[in-house]
Amino acid sequence: MRTGLLYLANIVGAASGSVLTGFVLMDRFSLVEMGQWLVAAGLVCALILGSTIKAPRSIQLRRAAAIAAVAVLAVVALPAASDKLLEALQSKGGPEGKTAFTQVVENRSGIITVDHSGTVYGNGAYDGHFNVELTNDVNGIVRPYALSLFHAAPRDVLMIGLASGSWAQVLANNPAVASLTIVEINPGYAGLVAGNPSVASVLTHPKLKLVTDDGRRWLRMNASRRFDAIVINSTFHFRANATNLLSTDFLAILKAHLNPGGIVFYNTTDSSRVQRTGCASFAHGARFMNHVVLSSTPIDWNFARWRRTLDAYRIDGRPMLDPSSAAYTQGMARLMALESLTRPDAARTPADLLEPCAQVLARTAGQTLVTDDNMGTEWRHFWNQQ
Repeated sequence: MRTGLLYLANIVGAASGSVLTGFVLMDRFSLVEMGQWLVAAGLVCALILGSTIKAPRSIQLRRAAAIAAVAVLAVVALPAASDKLLEALQSKGGPEGKTAFTQVVENRSGIITVDHSGTVYGNGAYDGHFNVELTNDVNGIVRPYALSLFHAAPRDVLMIGLASGSWAQVLANNPAVASLTIVEINPGYAGLVAGNPSVASVLTHPKLKLVTDDGRRWLRMNASRRFDAIVINSTFHFRANATNLLSTDFLAILKAHLNPGGIVFYNTTDSSRVQRTGCASFAHGARFMNHVVLSSTPIDWNFARWRRTLDAYRIDGRPMLDPSSAAYTQGMARLMALESLTRPDAARTPADLLEPCAQVLARTAGQTLVTDDNMGTEWRHFWNQQ
């Protein structure tokens, strides 16, 4: 019976400890603060157990004093001993780990960090960059600016994932967009966005509705909602849970939430398997940079419309392009030159920024589609089975 009770206590402790730590404490305390609580709790347990050992009172008092002194020392010293711990973990001991992060958000959804260059990391992996400047494109921001290239009137837009808020800022300020719904599972990103001047205003933009939820669950709970465009700047295809946003099963869910002529635009992070999965799931589409744009109807490639939209772009009342500058002329010429790649007889290579789905499917022939069941990229990436 005593063994059974001990085993029961172990099960109850393990289960309640995981729930309490994972869902309550991690939402209120940082990793270092959790360590302090753990040390203090462990030494309190030692103090309680020590008091049950029969010994002269003077010895018990010395033991208690020693345990209390160690507890105070550990709790006080732990923050100093953990200085730049997250930096060292993220850089894997590299020299960049010696530079402190400018922002850190820790909650039960994970740890978000921002380095001195404005790059955002989610749980140690690249998650974006604070930048909306098309003429200083350090984060591929041309991709959300291209929404009007694919769709004539993307009035209602859904975006899954907020991250740095840069994509949200660009989409919300597209002149053709009337409403932007963003579903983000980690509420910590909103705090980061609020603290960065280039994107902070998007949180109060009249077009924006920000929802804290899992994207897949939100779509299931809002089965009647339809959108002209669904945009996902998803994380690396080999990361845990990436299949939830890349599988044929999820693409079928997205297809059911599109208006007639609607498009899906999401990041493949250069995975040929993910590109094949997208192109095989929709009748029409293409790879655009490392994204794929997909639709059940032919995509309306209109470069003249895109140019007009780019010229009309304003964020926080400021024009995003200066037509009088040399950079504008050169940059616009490069973007408009992509139109030649949409022609049926165009000679293309996988290195080009635009590649029709027919060519993607031919290039990736023989590769297995990503499904919920096979977790095609998460399980195969490290065996070089892209």
